[in-house]
Amino acid sequence: MIKEEWSFLDLKTKEIRAIDILAELLLWDFEKGQPRVRPQLNLLIECKQSELPYVFFLSNQQTKTQDYPVIGGLFNKGVTLSTDDTGSTFSYSLKQLLDIDKHEFFSAAPTCVTFSKCVRKGKNIVLSGTDGYQNIVLPIISSLHDYKETEKPKETALYFDAHITFGIGVLDAPMIGITVNENGHDQELIPWVRVFRHESFENEDSSERKKLYAIDLIHKDFLDTFINQHLLPFAEDFSEKIKKHHIVIATGKGFAKGLDENSWENVEPRLEKGKIPKFLIGKNPFKNNK
Repeated sequence: MIKEEWSFLDLKTKEIRAIDILAELLLWDFEKGQPRVRPQLNLLIECKQSELPYVFFLSNQQTKTQDYPVIGGLFNKGVTLSTDDTGSTFSYSLKQLLDIDKHEFFSAAPTCVTFSKCVRKGKNIVLSGTDGYQNIVLPIISSLHDYKETEKPKETALYFDAHITFGIGVLDAPMIGITVNENGHDQELIPWVRVFRHESFENEDSSERKKLYAIDLIHKDFLDTFINQHLLPFAEDFSEKIKKHHIVIATGKGFAKGLDENSWENVEPRLEKGKIPKFLIGKNPFKNNK
């Protein structure tokens, strides 16, 4: 489903704005039954055209954030797991829980935190950092934030829509990547770059006041390749794991063996619905043992 001129609340001005396209794709099949968590891919897309290039100052190392992609529609922020050999519990974000944060999609594009647009100033051409932020980054991030707020479920909900949401800028303009090195810098035309941006919000929950967002800026000629060879394979892998573990995700609680020994690798293959740890079997936790 495609919606043109989708409206959202601007983060800075608090006014209603519109982003060019909201595209939605269901990642579960009605005919195969309804899981308690129903994955859906959402793309919030802003399109820009320019004869002058955008210049991206590329990072020398990969940047990571648990807020990419934005996951909306779930009541629980993450999942808490118990294990079989300790009374401790372990908390995971959805990406960590499903081992999806190691997917090749996250390292497929160069990254940057700073980019500029070339603009004319009299007879000269100069770089404008504010143009790219105001006309691309801010509307996309604002729409991502507003979309997640809009899709918050009720506290009494039993079924949830997991909105796997990406902010995308499609550029009909030259895209130049600059990499600084020992001898100065290299430059090249690039078809895709992932831009990271810190944003702050007013929120009663301290964990929600600061976010590191990421948006993908794609040259228009690379858009089909980006979607079909990179984005959709990732979304399908993510959605299959969500459907496999839909009860754990819906309840926010689960069980995995051996977490006390190894709680950071291969968690998803060990994941089960919550159960009583074996060291508590046969014991009454409400009875005082003398």
